[in-house]
Amino acid sequence: MKDEFLNKKIDNVLQSLDSIKKASPRPFLFTRIEARMQKVKNTWSMLASFAGRPAVAFVCICFVLILNVMVIFLSNNSVNSATQQDTEIAAADEYNQATATLYEFENIKP
Repeated sequence: MKDEFLNKKIDNVLQSLDSIKKASPRPFLFTRIEARMQKVKNTWSMLASFAGRPAVAFVCICFVLILNVMVIFLSNNSVNSATQQDTEIAAADEYNQATATLYEFENIKP
């Protein structure tokens, strides 16, 4: 009895699979997707694509390196040394003040 019931269930399941067809997309789906992907170009994506080029990146790196070299070689340390020392001394004096913490208290009682 159980075997017949199970066989009928299995046959019903297998018969339901006979009418299955392959799924297919609607017509011109891929054409619509490609058109939408090309349409999405905005200013940020155009800027990113321009800045991502190796030539642009190389020019930017060279510009930063040349700017750093110019700053290093054109800085004059002898003129700024006196004012720099005064500034450092003033900053050191500000931080050299005596500060009391909670753990440093005076014992008032004799």
